[in-house]
Amino acid sequence: MKADLLENQLTSNARDFARQIWLAGLGAFARTQEEGGKFFETLVQEGQEVDTRMKKTAEEKADQVKESVEAVKDKAGELRNKATGAWNKLEEVFQTRVARALRRLGVPTKDDIQQLFAQVEVLTLNIQELTQAEAEAKARKVRAAKVAESARIAEPTA
Repeated sequence: MKADLLENQLTSNARDFARQIWLAGLGAFARTQEEGGKFFETLVQEGQEVDTRMKKTAEEKADQVKESVEAVKDKAGELRNKATGAWNKLEEVFQTRVARALRRLGVPTKDDIQQLFAQVEVLTLNIQELTQAEAEAKARKVRAAKVAESARIAEPTA
C-alpha cells in the first residue's frame, strides 16, 4: 500500500510537473502572440541602430583608408621627384664631362658652329653687296663708254 501510494504520489507529481511545463509553454506562446508585434518592432529598431553604427564605422574606416592612400600617393610623389632630381643631376654631370672631353679633343661646340654659321651669313651678304656694286660699276662704265662714243660719233669731222 505504501508503495502504491508512493507510486501514485510520484505519478501525480510528474503529471503536475508536466502540466506546469505545458502551461508555461502556453503562457510563453500567448505572450509571444501579444507582444510579438512589439518585440518585432523592437528588433527592427535595434537592427536599424546597429546598421547605422556599422555604416558610421565603415565610413570612418573608408576615410582612414583614403587618408592612407593619399599619404602613400604623396610619399610616392616625393620619391619620384627625388629620383627625377637625382637623374637630372646625373645627366648634368655626364653632359659636363662629355663636353669637357670634347673640348679637349678640339671638337667644336654647338655655339661655335652657330657662330660660324652667323659669320658665313655675314660674309655671304658682303659678297652679294660687293658683287652687286661691281656689277653696277661695270654698268656705269659701259654707259659712260657708250655716251662717250655717242658723243664722238655725233661730233662733225671737219
